[in-house]
Amino acid sequence: MKQPNRSDALPLFIAATQDGVDEVRLGRGSRTMAPRQYAKNRHPGAHRWRVKAQKELRSYLRGRSRSFTTPYDLRGLPAFTHAVLKAATQIPYGEVRSYRWLAQRLGKPKAARAVGNALARNPIPIIIPCHRVVRSNGTVGGYAFGTALKKQLLEMEKKHSSLGGKARG
Repeated sequence: MKQPNRSDALPLFIAATQDGVDEVRLGRGSRTMAPRQYAKNRHPGAHRWRVKAQKELRSYLRGRSRSFTTPYDLRGLPAFTHAVLKAATQIPYGEVRSYRWLAQRLGKPKAARAVGNALARNPIPIIIPCHRVVRSNGTVGGYAFGTALKKQLLEMEKKHSSLGGKARG
């Protein structure tokens, strides 16, 4: 039976292809793990990326690192979703941006709701920091792992970013 890779702080299931991490979920297993996905997750290269992501997630959740170097595999996502997720990776650690800001950055100023929908499809939350995107009024908005965890991640980042050299990345 497949054993998930988990962080100390959260029970995280991490799946990968030979090209990089393609899923991070809370819990013991993926709600979408079909037999074909299970097979790709057993590829020798996939194991390397799962282990690396697990170490980086653990370090991030402990406030020791600010970024991720594990490659990810976003094949199969629509082009707009891919663009939104790529733009989200540019939001600095400890900072937030609004859905509207992200839409404007993508050259689609009226697409704030579409940006939110694309972020909701983020297959690798935390690694792609969709938690750094909030509503224009400053409230947190939704999050795949729940708004309570989103608030905790933002508070942790704010705390560690104000400590200067404490976190790396």
